[in-house]
Amino acid sequence: MGLIKSALVFSALLVSIQAQADWVTAQGEAVIVNGNITKARAEAIEQAVSYASLQAGVSIESSQHMVDGHLIDTSTQLMQQLMTGPVQLISEQIENNRLRVQLRVELMEAPQSQCQSTHLKAAILLPEAAVSHRSQLAQGQINSLGAAVSQQLARRLDSTSGAAFANLRPGARLDLDARQLAAPGYRLPGYLAMASDSQYVLVPQITDVSTEPAQSSYFGLITDAPERQFALTLTLFQGISGEIIWRDEFNTSAPWEFERTEQVSPAHDRFWRSAYGMAVDKLLVQAIKELDKALLCRPVLGQIVARQGQTLILNLGRRHGIKVGDELAVVLAKHIPDRLNETRATGNNTKTTISITQITEDSARAELSGLGSVDNIQVSDIAIKTGQNKN
Repeated sequence: MGLIKSALVFSALLVSIQAQADWVTAQGEAVIVNGNITKARAEAIEQAVSYASLQAGVSIESSQHMVDGHLIDTSTQLMQQLMTGPVQLISEQIENNRLRVQLRVELMEAPQSQCQSTHLKAAILLPEAAVSHRSQLAQGQINSLGAAVSQQLARRLDSTSGAAFANLRPGARLDLDARQLAAPGYRLPGYLAMASDSQYVLVPQITDVSTEPAQSSYFGLITDAPERQFALTLTLFQGISGEIIWRDEFNTSAPWEFERTEQVSPAHDRFWRSAYGMAVDKLLVQAIKELDKALLCRPVLGQIVARQGQTLILNLGRRHGIKVGDELAVVLAKHIPDRLNETRATGNNTKTTISITQITEDSARAELSGLGSVDNIQVSDIAIKTGQNKN
């Protein structure tokens, strides 16, 4: 085991305006393949920078240029609302053929941002990932891969996303194609969102986990670990309208280090600490970055789930970022039939505002205030945050 302490400064954006700085610490880890420590270090640093950016609710793109296995250039580029200062490598540790790094990243908030964020997080219903070709699970007998991938995706979503958190539903799997779920008249995504008090439904589909034949060398005496693929398609449905608002495909590959006849449990830490498991985890983090970009400028739409007199109950709570004293505008939900007699969700703005008086983890109590269509407000109408905490 070795320990190296040094300072590594990435290229930073230089600004002439005053900004508020904040430091974020993050860790990254990578498997050392074929003794290539330099490549493992680059991968671990890239992972740590990604974690740091997600923890801060921003997106930092990290690019590293390798020549013959040597790191010759590293740069970071801010993609969203903050600017980066120095990125320092605090420590590096090698243990059990794995290299771990700890970084310290300085983030400086710009005085203006692209979107008027209300700093709320959306709840995303996350069912078990379906597997397109289950016969590909035979090597390693990883039959529970779909459930394990959804659980890991939920963990990463909760710990790193700046825009959402997971409502995990283990054991629930949507075997229909995502495009079938989005077909007119197919109300399953909207029903699932309503039943789970979620703003979105994220459908994961594992499309490839095939294993390439192992490569032999030295007259067949030494056989390298076979390369295994991992491809994932994510489709995000808006909970109220049931429409697809984001869809993306991700793929990676890594050595399958386990014995050919070994039974491997994707739920165990040993799987996630393998080269293949870490590659899948890195892919999931990248997917969350792209998901956050898609949700960056979208307001979190809460719904009224109960009403008694002037008191309303909303499906937004502490986990969403709601606080006592927050003000929300009410939008009346309407469903209008189209030319095929299928209903289309729309809304009518009102002058009615509600003020949050009590909160729980997943819900809030609000009182009606101001003038507007008070009598018309009913269950399933929409609430959008407009003001900050008064306290």
